[in-house]
Parts: sequence; C-alpha cells; structure tokens
Amino acid sequence: MSLLRNLADALFPSHCHMCHNPLSSNEGICQLCLSDFPFISLEQPNLLFQPDIARIFNLPYCHGLMACAWYQGAMKQWLSEFKFTKQSHYQTAINAVIATQLAHFESTSTFSPDLYIILPLHKNRLIDRGFNQVAQTWLSHLPHTKVSTDTLRRINATKAQSGLSLKQRKQNVKRAFEVEQNLKGKKVAIIDDVITTGSTINAAAKACYTAGADEIWAYATALTPLHSQSVTKK
Repeated sequence: MSLLRNLADALFPSHCHMCHNPLSSNEGICQLCLSDFPFISLEQPNLLFQPDIARIFNLPYCHGLMACAWYQGAMKQWLSEFKFTKQSHYQTAINAVIATQLAHFESTSTFSPDLYIILPLHKNRLIDRGFNQVAQTWLSHLPHTKVSTDTLRRINATKAQSGLSLKQRKQNVKRAFEVEQNLKGKKVAIIDDVITTGSTINAAAKACYTAGADEIWAYATALTPLHSQSVTKK
C-alpha cells in the first residue's frame, strides 16, 4: 500500500492551493500558508460580541457564533468548487483551516457542546449532490460520541438560498426544520459551511430552541462579508 501511495505521489504530486509550491503529502495547504491564512480573529471567542460581525448577522436564536474565515478569496474558491463542482482536492485545505481555527476556539472559549449537529440537506438535494459538504469537512474534527446526524431534520425541500433577498431567504427556510427528540438542558452547536444572512442557521436554531436546548451556537466554515451580501440581494 505504501509503495502504491509513493508511486501516486510521484506521478501526481500535491501542491499547496495557495502558493502552489509542491507538498510532500496531500495536505492541501502548506504550513507557511496556513500560518499566514486570514482567519477571522477569535480574540473575542463569541463573534456575536464583535460589533462589526453583530451588525451583519441577526441570529436571535443563537447565543454564540464561531467561524473560520470570510467567504472570499481562497476560501470562497475552495468551498464553491468543492460544493458545486465536486472538486474534492480542495477538501484537504478546507479541513486544515477548520482544524486550526477549531483548536484555537476550544483553547480560548468556555463553550463546550453536549451535541454537535451537522446542518442537514433535504433528501432530494442530498441525492442530487451525492454528499453533504458540511459533514465531509467537519466530521473528522468533532468527537464522534457527541455528533448527531438525525436530531435535526430538514422537512421542506427549500430553494437554494443563493440569489434570494433577505426577506425571501427568511420565508424560504421558515418551518424548514424540525427536532423530534428532547434537547432540554443541552448545549448545542449547529454547523454550516457558509452563513450569509443567518436565515438558515437561525431557522435550525429556532427548532432546537423549541425542543428545549439551553444554549445554541452557530459554527461556520465561512461568513459572507456585508459587501458580498449586498451584491447577492440585488
């Protein structure tokens, strides 16, 4: 097996998706670029307490927010290509960014979830896409005993949120989710890849709140900057 892997590495060498220098293994991003990556600052671990971010995202059913990067530049390319054109070679770079930011968050924050919920796709979209991009990039970084894939259900086949106005986004995901089990007293983290206006994650958080969750945080790979939201809403 190692011989085949070495042969594959020789025939198809890996390159850093940022600086394009060769990598000794399929890491997606070199350590130098990772150390220089434009992570969202977690000087205040709860991003909802950062005024510039709180002004952009209205999450009344979330007590906290953690995110890795802004949805621009390299991260926007990686997520878009992975999600919509199934270019899986970008997944390793996304994973490295998530692992680094999550480790930083866990070393500075007092929030410790009892339950991690991967935002689900409707079954029709899951069949069409073939995978849940959030699960693909986050599951390996989470404690398996605390991850649930069936607590939150998407019960309506909503339209894609991209291209919709803020009002349309809220209406699109209204009553889109349900929670069947009792979450009373639980600390819950709901994980999505990109938060643009917060409509989807807020609808999911509301379903968890209705089920009795005590504290709810939104985790995201990326947040859409305000200027990009304005373009989307036109």
